[in-house]
Amino acid sequence: MLSSIPTHWPDATASEFHHVDGISWHIQRRGRARGDAPTLLLVHGTGGGTHSWAGVTDALAAHYHLVNVDLPGHGFTHVPPTVEAAHNPYALPGMARALHQLLQQLEEQPAVAVGHSAGMSVLLRMALDGFIAPERLIGVCPALVAPPAWYVTLIAPLLAVVVESDAVAGTAARLAAGTRIIENMLGSTGSPLTDAQLARYRELCSKPEHVHAAMTMMARWDLPSLFRDIGGLKTPLRCIAARGDRWIPLASLSRAVERIPGAVLQVEDGGHLLPEERPDVITRALLPERA
Repeated sequence: MLSSIPTHWPDATASEFHHVDGISWHIQRRGRARGDAPTLLLVHGTGGGTHSWAGVTDALAAHYHLVNVDLPGHGFTHVPPTVEAAHNPYALPGMARALHQLLQQLEEQPAVAVGHSAGMSVLLRMALDGFIAPERLIGVCPALVAPPAWYVTLIAPLLAVVVESDAVAGTAARLAAGTRIIENMLGSTGSPLTDAQLARYRELCSKPEHVHAAMTMMARWDLPSLFRDIGGLKTPLRCIAARGDRWIPLASLSRAVERIPGAVLQVEDGGHLLPEERPDVITRALLPERA
């Protein structure tokens, strides 16, 4: 289990570790003191981590109390096998509950919550279950639609095996470390990344636990249940879509957003990894108009 992160990691000096119900959470808190500014919760997507928001934290820290988390099993958050078996923290309800328990222990109540990709689904589940009551939600390239055809035909058949086998996750991690599979996968998002950004994904994807968490999260995702409850959403929601997103097609996302009461869709240039490719879009959406 990790108790520290590399000094070269974005915002490493802001990192903290908290133990809640068996999970060792890695979080980063930056910006203004709690109570002196609104609390902004940042939640990455599948396979991401706190590094996903590296391009926006400096600008937002002047206006918010930032709470940036590594989801269960991702990045530097550790989930023991016994906790996974007992609480299923990679399924949407379990992940929402686990993050709620973390926020309770931290005594953090987000006024604004931002989720990238699958992180938005986690936040919606939390809001629907009464775990958070922010003033607004912002979804960046939110994973609210069925996966693309290449995922169904190439990746989905492997997932049932992965969730049962740490050996498969270990093999995938070795491939990530020794081949260009990570570059090819990230290239398919439609977002060009810098060498430094790519290196962060290679580093995380060389860890079997991170790979296991990402693939198990995908295997246990249940959007139909989320949308069965979506009519109860009371929090204003803005979804930011990317025209060049190859993972969340704009047409499909537009139809999904129409099913969410009061939701607004904003379309920007860029690909699926918009927070890293276009951090200016995220900061514009979150900074006060006078800033």
